[in-house]
Amino acid sequence: MDLGLKDRVAVVTGASYGLGEAMAQRLVKEGARVVICARGEEQLARTAQALGPQALAVQADVSKVAGIQTLFDTTAQQFGKLDILVNNAGWYHLSQGLGLSDEEWHDNLDINLFSVIRCSRLAIPLMQKQKWGRIINISSIFGKQPNAGLIDYNTTKAAVISLSKTLADELAKDNILVNAVCPGPTRTPLWDGLAKTLNPDDPDGMINDFATANIPLGRFGRPEEIADLVAFLCSERASFITGAAYDIDGGMVKNMG
Repeated sequence: MDLGLKDRVAVVTGASYGLGEAMAQRLVKEGARVVICARGEEQLARTAQALGPQALAVQADVSKVAGIQTLFDTTAQQFGKLDILVNNAGWYHLSQGLGLSDEEWHDNLDINLFSVIRCSRLAIPLMQKQKWGRIINISSIFGKQPNAGLIDYNTTKAAVISLSKTLADELAKDNILVNAVCPGPTRTPLWDGLAKTLNPDDPDGMINDFATANIPLGRFGRPEEIADLVAFLCSERASFITGAAYDIDGGMVKNMG
């Protein structure tokens, strides 16, 4: 299926591995030119090399205003436009109740929420000029159905869904479509690291047990499955979809939203 993304310019944050890498790879496959960013320079360079000449790596910490400005300045200088923004960068702290410090809360607010706000703030004027744009914000099913021990992650991901729906309403007149994608547990280095923390003796067993107990399909998702949905939402084939928050979770979420 041709999604009509050839020569579109996309920015994908948190794209050096995991979901972000898979999304960037899918957009490149569709012919888009993709700017990928992450904090880790070496892994980012390896990912850019694997993606090929359609990818441009920009080392940037999107939890910082200066990092985001560098990312968008470089994109504008290199391509002169921006069609697609995928706000994917995210992180978590393991915690119970309100045991996190203010500093830890601010860390995750900056990464999970304010990076979405700040990147969108710079992307929107570029999209308004051409009356075309796609903003995809990667939330989580835990923003809808909170999981114990991830209070800051749950809270910030819920805020991302609300922000996406509000922006979708405000930007519809400019033909800028804004949607949230809410992955369930997906087999990425992030989840592998969490499993090793929770069960260092048998992380694979922990993941399999969690999937059996919580996911009707009985397995974790694969990054490419999330990437396929994101690519579709970036395309002209999704031209009547905005303000949505899509669960992609093997049937895990039980609410009607």
